[in-house]
Amino acid sequence: MNAFAATLQSLKGLSSLALDLYKHVPVQSEMRAAARKIADLFEMPARPGEEELLLALEAFTGWCAGGREPTREEWVLAPWICLQGTPRLMDQELFAAGLSQRLAAEPQPRLLRAMVHSYLRDWEAHATATISVGHIIERELSRHGAAWAVRWRERAGTVSLFSAESLISRLVDAALEKGGDVRLLLRNLGLTTELLTQSGLHAPLAAGLAVRLSIELSANRRFAGSTVGNILGFLRTGATLRFPEERVELAELLLAPFATKDLTDVEAKAALVSFFDELYGDPRSHPKAWIGISQDARRTITRWLARKALDLFFDILSATADPIWKWRKAFWLALERRGVIDDAWPIFGRQAVDWLAARPEQRRRVAAHARLTGAERKQSVMLMRIGGYIVAEWSHAGSVRIWAHADARAPTIGDAYYSADEVRADCLYDQRHDGTISYSWQTELSDWLATRIGVRIGVNEMRPNV
Repeated sequence: MNAFAATLQSLKGLSSLALDLYKHVPVQSEMRAAARKIADLFEMPARPGEEELLLALEAFTGWCAGGREPTREEWVLAPWICLQGTPRLMDQELFAAGLSQRLAAEPQPRLLRAMVHSYLRDWEAHATATISVGHIIERELSRHGAAWAVRWRERAGTVSLFSAESLISRLVDAALEKGGDVRLLLRNLGLTTELLTQSGLHAPLAAGLAVRLSIELSANRRFAGSTVGNILGFLRTGATLRFPEERVELAELLLAPFATKDLTDVEAKAALVSFFDELYGDPRSHPKAWIGISQDARRTITRWLARKALDLFFDILSATADPIWKWRKAFWLALERRGVIDDAWPIFGRQAVDWLAARPEQRRRVAAHARLTGAERKQSVMLMRIGGYIVAEWSHAGSVRIWAHADARAPTIGDAYYSADEVRADCLYDQRHDGTISYSWQTELSDWLATRIGVRIGVNEMRPNV
């Protein structure tokens, strides 16, 4: 592809054609992607080989230390390595003066194109070399009249791209204006080819977006549409974190603030649940992924995952002919929406286990669950922590049993196996499911809980909408 690009660039006027070509290809056409790639090749020069650049870096480092003067060929490579070395070459006065002189003397922005690539690729916050290179690029772009320079002046001006100070804050603002679509933002700024997926801006921009997201969500500010999902999409590559070193920090920023309050933005919460469930897993079934992460963050995701566990549990009750599953679901989901179910641990009986085994796609919905022994084949239990109480909701003619969390006889959430006796005996409160259609048991149970956890749900909230 590089050889092909070099051939095209040697033809007079063809670069302008290539840059404009994709605009005239139908959006749905397969050729549009190819036309866009051709344009990208002209927008950013091809980076020389790493061995060639390493030799040039050694030559310039030696020159700055008193060695031989670099050759003309090595100066051609200078912009590619200006932000490399220890210290950075641009922090060395001899190199900086020589490169600046050559940039000022070139009639066409060839060295400048390479320097723009280096600035974006090797950008580093608060680095004097990065700041210096940005200032030089701004100066050189302002004097060139070439179409390439004009495009970069216009794009860079939208965020002051080459003013390194506070650049990440400006990029975060710009990304949010685009609904969190960071890839679109970077492409519009001119980052193409490999810079679109990896540059010096990616890691600090990801961190900046996570911090801003945490601040805004903690203040109960809502984001439009799929903004949160788009931002979280930038923080990952497929099924892994884009920057694994940020594993702990992301959980602390996006989960810990909600340990003692609920996130009111329903769409944002759903996006966060999917993000952490898919990339970290349930803390109870994937403890290694949560090493070093605070209990506050773990409590938040455990509480949010309760909804997934409840949905699956009641889907199973529906599929296994529990006659009042709709009313059960409506009652417990009303409490979940109020944010009072801190943990939900499904304990599946034999019929539920068989149902899941025949449906792997359903089994993947909740990785963490337990097995029930000593009960009727069709019965399962949803074990929950609500305030200072442990609650067991038995299916198929079973009752609701409640223990004080501090009671030694209360079943422990998180075990792999439970006997029926463990989740039945010696409870503090036992509520049979009598008078379902008239909301009798629901009202009694709601009243009992309300005096203890301070949350009461009304009949309208208990009505099934299934």
